[in-house]
Amino acid sequence: MRSIKKYFILMLLAGFVAVPGLKAQNDLQISKVFDQYGERKGVVMVELTDEMLDGYDFSLFKSITIKNNPTAADFIRKCLQKDQVGAKKVKQVVANGVPTSIYLQLPRKGQLYRLILFNEVLNAEHKITLIYIESKNDSEDVLKLILKKK
Repeated sequence: MRSIKKYFILMLLAGFVAVPGLKAQNDLQISKVFDQYGERKGVVMVELTDEMLDGYDFSLFKSITIKNNPTAADFIRKCLQKDQVGAKKVKQVVANGVPTSIYLQLPRKGQLYRLILFNEVLNAEHKITLIYIESKNDSEDVLKLILKKK
């Protein structure tokens, strides 16, 4: 009986420790894009955390690239419309009435600054890229690093 109580107490403690570790991205609509399209054929999804990002001072970098899927592009735009509520729109490019490039600074989540970057290239390949970044650095600094011309 004592071992069962210990087990339940350990499980409760583990649950409380794990909850703060949840990524801030989970409260965003774009998380559905990664969930829905991340493992499909022809889609490239990258998720980097912790030591893989040491040189960039990011705590999370998540990207997805989708080719030749206008349905996915529409879905991403709908998710972005919801996620941009309360966010600062840093940049938006519109072609033929459709947003093709969007940079959003989201409200902070705890100590984390959060960014969403979306780009759609309307050529024969019709390539869509969605990037989500979490960092303890100010999102202005992160954008400078990303947008820095080489």
